[in-house]
Amino acid sequence: MPDHYQKIARLRIELAGTDPLVWRQVDVPLDLRLRRVHEVLQALFDWHGSHLHQFEACGRLYGLPEVMGNAQAGMRLYSDKNAKLGTVLSRGADSFVYTYDFGDNWDHQVVVEKVFEPEHGMEYPVLVDGARQAPPEDVGGPPGFAAFLAVMTDDRHPDHQELIEWYGGRFDAKDMQLEKVEAMLARIRRSRRNGSAKGSRMTTDKVWQ
Repeated sequence: MPDHYQKIARLRIELAGTDPLVWRQVDVPLDLRLRRVHEVLQALFDWHGSHLHQFEACGRLYGLPEVMGNAQAGMRLYSDKNAKLGTVLSRGADSFVYTYDFGDNWDHQVVVEKVFEPEHGMEYPVLVDGARQAPPEDVGGPPGFAAFLAVMTDDRHPDHQELIEWYGGRFDAKDMQLEKVEAMLARIRRSRRNGSAKGSRMTTDKVWQ
């Protein structure tokens, strides 16, 4: 079915500032535009797309100039809707940084582990491996997440019940929410297969090719 795919990149994504480390490994087509890669990363870490994001690779920034303006920190901001992953990597990048939520400032360190031919009959993106549940939205960045974990794992902490109510239940840091991740990736694969601009549960309800 997916013989039209170009080569595949295996990405290892580590969420900076988490200890123990929250990480994922995923196979994605090189012909994905960065805004689609953004959708994949959102799915992998169970983010909700309610905050701004950007990519930094080879001295360039990519994001949403239609929202953020044409420059960030004195650098031109290119649209991630126009740049393909393979094009960015062809400039010599074997790693890049994806930042989500400029308040919490979650930096994802993305390393290209290898590039290979797609497997016949396989649809991408495909989750390969990973560990631990990602932080919830608006938890306060790495320091806030560390404090969140300390309270959530201490039944006697005075803020324990309040935090459970805020989060909506208990938080199992060892559970990477595999079913959720797989369901979101399946929707992205389906929308890519159908040529649709929809399929994400994100607040914008958009998944760009």
